[in-house]
Amino acid sequence: MSGYMCGPPRDVGEQQAWVLRWFGEWGAGEREEFLAELLDRVVPGKATRLPGSLGGLSLTHRPPSIFRCQLRLWDGWFRNWSVDQRNLLLHRLEERAPDFTDRLYREVALTADPR
Repeated sequence: MSGYMCGPPRDVGEQQAWVLRWFGEWGAGEREEFLAELLDRVVPGKATRLPGSLGGLSLTHRPPSIFRCQLRLWDGWFRNWSVDQRNLLLHRLEERAPDFTDRLYREVALTADPR
């Protein structure tokens, strides 16, 4: 994927390409926050141990950061993707950042009901 993509992504494949590109550009703190957001989407309704939530965004006099805008776009797209499309993003993340997805899966496992 060379250069920047022009125009809004029209399909899931393009949306995921944008998310993966952003992920590659994010620093450790941004990836940590994305992990918390992703965990909230993968295991909805479960309290997580990770900080961060789009619900915690507040209105300030400053515009949101590019990272915040990227998270908002991802959140809207993710909510509209099918389960298979969401799993495809996770698979692509596994290929690019296995340590990240290993941590995600460990965190998901910690939310399981111990019966």
